[in-house]
Amino acid sequence: MAKAILETVFSEYEVYRLNMIFPALAESEQPEVGTIKCIGTLEETSDVRKVVKKCRGVDAKVVTIGAGTGTLKLTLHMPWALYVKALAMDADKDLIEGVVAYGRKSIHPEFAMTAHVKDEDGIEKYKAWPRCVVTNGPSRKVENGAEEVAEIDLELSFMPDDYDNGVYEALSANLKDDTVKTGWLQGFTPDMVHAKEVE
Repeated sequence: MAKAILETVFSEYEVYRLNMIFPALAESEQPEVGTIKCIGTLEETSDVRKVVKKCRGVDAKVVTIGAGTGTLKLTLHMPWALYVKALAMDADKDLIEGVVAYGRKSIHPEFAMTAHVKDEDGIEKYKAWPRCVVTNGPSRKVENGAEEVAEIDLELSFMPDDYDNGVYEALSANLKDDTVKTGWLQGFTPDMVHAKEVE
């Protein structure tokens, strides 16, 4: 069984869907979920910390430790209301209805992001970054007369959660708990994937 798992090949080929999950502001409310289906590219880089032990000036031992942090770079088309929320363009409450703004009141909110990814054979993987924040401001390019509509560039930082993890992944075939599988994309929390201690 272990050998079969080690020989499983999965190459991320298509990001089918992304969800941004904003925490509820009150206990009685549900988290706000925004879905993005039109994704051009997703680039992910996780940070590491390298510890080196030297012996007579030579690296005798190198230990690489995950930091739980990293960056995500996205090109995509996304719903306007979700773009406004992710960049806190609705933070100025003194504006008339229908107007948003971006400035010193725009403190980008933290959110979880999930991804539904497939390989070239249609095999599914679930991914989640439990703590994300957009790190760039509004960034758009318009070319009059262009034959293709320009995508939005979005840069995110992800941070470690209470379990010191920055990203979670699971092949759909390996997820035995159907409640986790159905709840992952719309309501991921780190608690749902950590084994419960037996009392």
